[in-house]
Amino acid sequence: MWFLLAIFSAFFVAIQFALIKHFLKKINVFVLAAGISLSAAFFLMIIAMLQGLPEIKNGFYYAMIGSAVLNFFSTTLYYKALKIIDLSIATPLTSFTPIFLIITSFLMLGEVPSLVGMGGIFLIVFGYYILSLKKNTNNKYEKITVKSFNSRGVWYMLAVAFLYSISSNFDKLAVKNSDPVFGSAMVALLLGLLFAFVAILKKNEVRIKFRENINKFLLVGAISALSMVAINTAMLIQIVPYVISIKNISILFSVLIGIIVFKEKNAKEKIWGAVIMLAGVMLIVLYK
Repeated sequence: MWFLLAIFSAFFVAIQFALIKHFLKKINVFVLAAGISLSAAFFLMIIAMLQGLPEIKNGFYYAMIGSAVLNFFSTTLYYKALKIIDLSIATPLTSFTPIFLIITSFLMLGEVPSLVGMGGIFLIVFGYYILSLKKNTNNKYEKITVKSFNSRGVWYMLAVAFLYSISSNFDKLAVKNSDPVFGSAMVALLLGLLFAFVAILKKNEVRIKFRENINKFLLVGAISALSMVAINTAMLIQIVPYVISIKNISILFSVLIGIIVFKEKNAKEKIWGAVIMLAGVMLIVLYK
């Protein structure tokens, strides 16, 4: 059951960001983020009330605020990256999160990666190298240099991966001090309010945009809520490392969606690169 729930979550995460990439063509970043976060909070809160509100323990509000603030910046950068680079390039970059986790874990907990974990780091970097290969007009691969990665979108996603490595700690604390559904609902609510506040400050006609796009917000919000409930339920059944490993299959789903739906090029290289990066992620997560 936990395996199926993790696969379910991974699939819907990929669909969620594919829809976001499509909607970003016509909707402002902050308005879209506010609409999706508030919609997800709405659905999650309904589930929370149906199953009964949990006891709020010490540290919950601290964790909720920390998670919301960090996710505010990471979500903003993620959305901006999707406007610049391909979905099949952007999403796999989140697999760099385990690399940053090794650093943050060492600084916070004194943990040192094993040789197997270092091998996972190599696979992630090598996999992204393969994923980024492009053919020129002579059907030969162009030489990959540092300049090949000199894109704002790439740097945005690397920043997202780093922020995820910190915010995940707050997410865990929020859920631990309440429950998976209510904790996620409150983080999504605060995150949505932050985005709405910024959107209003930037004079984006939030009320009009909400009326015009409410169906889109509810659709992606529902998908986001389903993904959160599935992954949190899976974590209650099985240990977190196994669940995270399976959830990272969303990288492969995103690459396939980018190729099939958005007609992104270099399909063979991107698929192989994503598979290699997934292998690296699993090595780090399972043997850290």
